[in-house]
Amino acid sequence: MMTDEKKYAVFTMDVESFSDTECVGYSGADVGDVDMLDGLDEYIKILEKHGIKATMFTVCGTAERIRGRLMDYIERGHKIALHGYDHTAPLLLDDNKFKEDIFRAKCRLEQIFGTEVCGYRAPCFSMDNNKLNILKQLGFKYDSSRLGFEKARHNTHIDMTGFRELLNGVFCRDGFFEFGLSCQVFFGQKFPISGGGYVRLSHWGFIKNAIDRYLKSSNYYVFYLHPFELSRQKVPKIDNLKMYDKYYLSHGLSSYPSKIEAIILSLKRLGYTFVTFEELTEVMATA
Repeated sequence: MMTDEKKYAVFTMDVESFSDTECVGYSGADVGDVDMLDGLDEYIKILEKHGIKATMFTVCGTAERIRGRLMDYIERGHKIALHGYDHTAPLLLDDNKFKEDIFRAKCRLEQIFGTEVCGYRAPCFSMDNNKLNILKQLGFKYDSSRLGFEKARHNTHIDMTGFRELLNGVFCRDGFFEFGLSCQVFFGQKFPISGGGYVRLSHWGFIKNAIDRYLKSSNYYVFYLHPFELSRQKVPKIDNLKMYDKYYLSHGLSSYPSKIEAIILSLKRLGYTFVTFEELTEVMATA
């Protein structure tokens, strides 16, 4: 692992429609034209207030629908990466179908935006080593799907054997990078502290303390979330969801912007440098 004292933070969003949200998609609910993608705009406002550029992992169909907005953000320095041709968890696909879909989506985004698409994050963080190798074969420079939380749905262990760990959770092999999600250990078990529902649904005093302790001893932090978590639209009522999923879709939404800013201020206070994954790839390539 690098001993360089420089610390890096990356702020990302999985840019997807509300219907792509895992529990909504698998419920089969019809949410009409409610996409809640205004949450992307709210996120960019927060980040630009602090001079931070986002890495936007985008579902191909969503990117086509909001092409103009994404192009504007790219021109302002934010970066686009791939979140799938659609929002199907990759572990539900065989390797050939996965390769076909990802190749098609990569080519389409590069055609639309006129920029290289070199990064990928799997829907539901659903990734294994075979599909990781496929990403490298297709010309991707990095992946950010390693969650490290065994209880997550559609998630499996990615074996980092043969990779070199450059920062806490940043791995490299043959010029290809795996940017893992940040986790803190509680009672011998790893728990994600990188955003999404893991931060939003947890008791704030407890999770903020855990994040601060992690940041003081680490040199890499990544944050992610979804558009609906910052949207100003009301979450549609979906009757046939489990209680936990209803809780996931409703709890902690109004306070999330202030929590994100609190995390940003902690990162600034502790001397973290804010980068996109594309920038961090370039930095780590010389390590």
